[in-house]
Amino acid sequence: MAISIGRSNAEALKPELYQRAIEACRNGVLVVDASGTIVLVNGEIERLFGYRREELIGRQVEHLFPESLRGEHIALRRSYEIKPVTRHLGTTRYFVGRRKDGGEFPIEIGLSPIRIDGKLMVVSTIVDVSERKRQEQIKDEYVAMLSHELRTPMTSISAALSLLLVNSGGGLPQPATHLIEIAHSNCQRLVRMINDVLDLRKLEAGQMSFHNEDTDAVVLLNKAIEANRSLASGNGVEIRLDAPPHAIDVRVDPDRFIQVITNLLSNAIKFSPSGMDVVVAVEKRDDHVHITVRDAGPGIPAEFKGLIFKAFAQADNDATRKMGGTGLGLSIARQIVARMDGCIGFCDAPGGGTIFYVDLFTTDAASPRLNEPASRAVP
Repeated sequence: MAISIGRSNAEALKPELYQRAIEACRNGVLVVDASGTIVLVNGEIERLFGYRREELIGRQVEHLFPESLRGEHIALRRSYEIKPVTRHLGTTRYFVGRRKDGGEFPIEIGLSPIRIDGKLMVVSTIVDVSERKRQEQIKDEYVAMLSHELRTPMTSISAALSLLLVNSGGGLPQPATHLIEIAHSNCQRLVRMINDVLDLRKLEAGQMSFHNEDTDAVVLLNKAIEANRSLASGNGVEIRLDAPPHAIDVRVDPDRFIQVITNLLSNAIKFSPSGMDVVVAVEKRDDHVHITVRDAGPGIPAEFKGLIFKAFAQADNDATRKMGGTGLGLSIARQIVARMDGCIGFCDAPGGGTIFYVDLFTTDAASPRLNEPASRAVP
């Protein structure tokens, strides 16, 4: 039989229930008001930061952050007040907490707004991710070491096979030449895979350097297309550029921009049937430049569309297995575009195939809108 609690009794129990629920939470929990003053903490917060709760109640929440980061946190808190929604912070970069003894440690923060008597309060959950970060660092260092150790011999083997093919002058039997060509092709593929892994690690660690400058997007697109004509020819595909006769200036890192377009072209070439065109187009739209790469392939499976920009993600179908690859190219492209203050996306192409698009700010709009992504345009 269900037990009913009268409204007055339920109201009376609320403070005790809330306190017990917060104390039972395995994560640190604190509640702050709209001014950033701490009004409630649980035992896990005491353990994480080394303070007694009496020392924290009534203090500003910034007290739990290093002095060098307090200004940034105040700015984040004030922007949160404008649009208070449930958020999880620390998934892309760690925040740093400061203990009573001055020690610092990486944390993730969850924010949930609540209203009490019409006043905004924010419930924050705090998790110490020191061990997770340590494990990630060990993994990253191992991957970097292994990749570097593999890249040097693989590059040497590829170069040796290339010289063997060139200098043989047709003196080798055809079966031997064919085997060397296969070995050379696979060596090049392995080198590309290793480079992808290293690039992804650099991006995630914030170690990839960017030198954004004003440059002509049409010139860069032509360079990317020329660099991929051999791949396209080998697959029986033609690359076509649809661009205006005048320059379209963007503020980007030229090498990284070409890397992004190369990744998009590589995918488009692989999945386009022989005899079809891959079409690259560019145009200026208001304050941004809109670039598209269209293929004539089978399209992206519906169940895979939400995963396409995730690292190591590949659609599980015969075409993908045949083409190979690491599943890193689009993830790398997305992160590079974000570092250049743009956005990347895709849609189904009319009549079949897929259109990938990149939006980047024009040179006159880039500076004042740093870190604000370009509006997602419809290709």
